[in-house]
Amino acid sequence: MRAESSPAARRGAFIAVAVVLFCVQLDFFALTGMITLSHVTAWWLYVPVFAWCGLGLGLGWTAGVATQQVVAPERAGEASGVLLTFLVTLGGVALAGAAAAITAMVPERSPDAAYDAVLRLGGAVILAASVVVMAVRHRLVVRGSVPPLGPRASRGGRLP
Repeated sequence: MRAESSPAARRGAFIAVAVVLFCVQLDFFALTGMITLSHVTAWWLYVPVFAWCGLGLGLGWTAGVATQQVVAPERAGEASGVLLTFLVTLGGVALAGAAAAITAMVPERSPDAAYDAVLRLGGAVILAASVVVMAVRHRLVVRGSVPPLGPRASRGGRLP
């Protein structure tokens, strides 16, 4: 049996896979306990969560624009789209994981303790990722692969 590779067949396969992935994501999101967040009476808990999500979305768009500066102009749109798709998917998986963790912790702990634990873990992951990014950037500057940033960069690397 030979696979058909006409544009119509590829388009149909792409649409089918996209619909399946959307449904799986929707089911996973709905079944992990996010509905229980609608019963939370402390509205202020949503503020840091939405701020965190907004920060992640802003960083994703910034990374997408930065990608366009690195990749060849004829491939910049594609590279930016792939990066943003990856970041949004990663964010969805993280949200589903956080919801599953909260749902798993709630029977033994109070909802406040579960939210605190998830937010602390998320903060620790963000802190660790920030340290890794800064360490990699420092190594690249030492190697001379990227220019230094900050006040020393404008004076040729010398302080006044």
